[in-house]
Amino acid sequence: MASFSAEVSVTQSAEFFARFGRFGGDKEMLRDLLGDDELMRWWLGKLTEYPGFQLIHSLFTPISAQLTRVRELNSERGWGFTDEDFAEIERSVPSWPAGKLVAVTLVPYLPDGNGMGGVERTFQELWQVAASLQHANWRWDGYDKAGPDKLRLLEGIEHPAKGRPVLRWEVIDLGCNRNRKPVDVRDPKTSPHAGILASAMLHPDWVKAMDGEKVPYVWAPGYEVNISDENPWQFLPILGFGRGDRGFELRCNWYDDCYSDWSIPSYARE
Repeated sequence: MASFSAEVSVTQSAEFFARFGRFGGDKEMLRDLLGDDELMRWWLGKLTEYPGFQLIHSLFTPISAQLTRVRELNSERGWGFTDEDFAEIERSVPSWPAGKLVAVTLVPYLPDGNGMGGVERTFQELWQVAASLQHANWRWDGYDKAGPDKLRLLEGIEHPAKGRPVLRWEVIDLGCNRNRKPVDVRDPKTSPHAGILASAMLHPDWVKAMDGEKVPYVWAPGYEVNISDENPWQFLPILGFGRGDRGFELRCNWYDDCYSDWSIPSYARE
C-alpha cells in the first residue's frame, strides 16, 4: 500500500501550505507542528471534531451512527426490531465503496399486518422521519394515504418484511444514470425503493447538499405511482431539495422523463 506522502500530489501540497498561510498560519506554527508529535496529535484531534469530518465523503452518516439512530427510532416509533435483529445486522456490515455518491444505508422494512406487505407503512414512516430532519418539507398530497391503488413496488420486487420487520444493508449509487429515462434503466434486481427514503432519513446532510449539479436530485426507481387512469403506474417518486427555502420535497414524475440534474440510483451491491 502506498504511503500517505506518496499519495499526495505536489499540487495538493502547495495548495495546503498556501491555505495554511492565507488563514493565519506562519513559519513558527509550522515548525512547532513538525517538531512536536503531541501538538500534531492535538491539532489533528481538533480537526476531526469538525462536523464535516465526522461524515463520509462530507455527506453520509457512518455505520456506527446509523445503527445508533435506527435503535433510537425503533424505540421511539415502535418498529418492533429486537436486540437479536441488531446483533445480526452488526455481523454483516458491508465495506464502504470509494465512490463519492455511493452510500451504505441501513434500511428498515416494516410489515403492516393488513395484507399489503408493508410497502405503504415503510414508505410513510421513512418519509416522516426524513422530512422532520429538514428545515421545511413538502410532498404531493397523493402520498397522504397512498394505498395499494396508488403506490406499489416495481414488478419483480418483493417487500422483504412479511410478518415481522427486517433490517437490511443496501449499498446504493445515488449519482448514477443521469440524463437517462427511468423506463429505460429500472430493473427489479438493481432498482432501490425504500433504500432511497432510508438514505434521506439517515444521511440528512446528503439531502441538504442536493443542488442538481455536484449532488443530483434522485428518483426512487423501485416504486411505481398511479395518478391517472389513462396512464396507470407510469409515475415514480422523486426526491429533491429547494435551495431557497431549504425544503425537502417528495414529488412524482413520469417514467419517460429525462433530466441532467436527476439521477436514477442503482444498487452498487446488495
